[in-house]
Amino acid sequence: MRHLLGSFLTFHWAAAFALLAMVCVFGSAGGASNALDILGISLPDGNAFTVGSSSSVFLSVTFALVAALFLWAFLTLFLCEPSDQGDPDEVTRVAFAAAAGVLSLMLVLGVMRADAGIFPVIAAVLAAITTSYLAIQAERWAALLTASPEEEDAQEVARSMAMGAAHGAMLSRISGRSDPRGNA
Repeated sequence: MRHLLGSFLTFHWAAAFALLAMVCVFGSAGGASNALDILGISLPDGNAFTVGSSSSVFLSVTFALVAALFLWAFLTLFLCEPSDQGDPDEVTRVAFAAAAGVLSLMLVLGVMRADAGIFPVIAAVLAAITTSYLAIQAERWAALLTASPEEEDAQEVARSMAMGAAHGAMLSRISGRSDPRGNA
């Protein structure tokens, strides 16, 4: 079974951040303020986000970078097997950490500029991103629990059981008992 929930969530966040990046780039006079309006943050006139294009460039680059990371996470989750542990987990972790970092930076800058109303909106988006990450991790954990053991795993279990039995037999010989259960 593929990672359906994980693929959907990473694609959703890739599309959301790509949309925000495109609004920053193709927005009219204040691309950054248009992107913040989409998030639900209304800025008063004369705010630093609406003055120049440097904030639009910064936000568009960071949103595009996060969108690319989520697209990479989507592709690795979509193409990997559910029992794979390495790359999909790391890529997903990096994408969600980048998104949380960008939103945290926006929150800090908004608080420093005394923008009213930025905290609840960014906190809600951060909560949604955290919930998405936890849902993806729960899906991966459930897939690992329900996966059937592979042949190599069965051989390793059999080897471990044989080593344990040999160890028990060796200890019984050393102690002078003939029955490994201690009945004699």
